Amino acid sequence: MSDLSKAKKKELSKAWQEAQCRGYLLTEENVQELFEYLEEQLDNTGCDHTLHHTERWLKNNISQDMIQKAITEITDMGGYCDCEVLLNCYEDYDIG
Repeated sequence: MSDLSKAKKKELSKAWQEAQCRGYLLTEENVQELFEYLEEQLDNTGCDHTLHHTERWLKNNISQDMIQKAITEITDMGGYCDCEVLLNCYEDYDIG
């Protein structure tokens, strides 16, 4: 494994600090509820490689004017389908 250059370390540190300061559209409670809902739905039906269940949950639980922003937030984290929301967004939302 190669050592990181000083510039690369600085870049990674800056990205990490920005992520720590970032505010998310969905609250921690929202995210926990969404993840529980997705786990249940995916256990029952599997993933169809869309955001079908995520979008349904958002439509039923947040204001209509925030849905597209929430979808953008989720896809920016790598949640391009329901199973990826669980796999890729968990660490970004830092639910513990």
